[in-house]
Amino acid sequence: MSDELDFPISISNLPSASEKVALPVNEETSKLAAEACGVVAFKNLEAIFRFKRWRKHGVSIICDFSTQVEQECIATLEPVISRLKDRFERQFLPESSSDYKMPEIIDGEMILDPEADFPDILESDVINLWDTLIEELILVIDPFPRVDGIEEKNTIETEETLDITSEPTHRPFSDLKALITEKKSNK
Repeated sequence: MSDELDFPISISNLPSASEKVALPVNEETSKLAAEACGVVAFKNLEAIFRFKRWRKHGVSIICDFSTQVEQECIATLEPVISRLKDRFERQFLPESSSDYKMPEIIDGEMILDPEADFPDILESDVINLWDTLIEELILVIDPFPRVDGIEEKNTIETEETLDITSEPTHRPFSDLKALITEKKSNK
């Protein structure tokens, strides 16, 4: 992530569980976040974080965020504005924590329990809240934005140009059958 998108929180010195931390957002940070997410722009980006201890040495982060995201339509390149409002929760543990249990590795493959709760592992005791928010934004942003009505127009054109009821003029497997029959007769 960008060095300018930096809002570190030390898990050894967390705000109280009832305290909410708003991510500082201005025009410059919105622009950098948009670049990191591969979108045109974010407008009215807000992110509120809450923290609580998780297991013995870890932390659980709950974030409520909302924004308007501007993207380019994949078909027409016209601007597409959509509203995002979501909540996520993530757990973090320091790499040295005794609470972390490495997944089992058998024959070079990591065996993961789908019911298990695997936290993010920290190399230090610092979490960059911007990095965490960017990762979650990327997951909820529409990867194929389209202008309203563009799908219906393309579907109608496709149905008009294709005659589904007509028989195919070329049958590739009939050529294969003829070739096999010819080889058998030459033997």
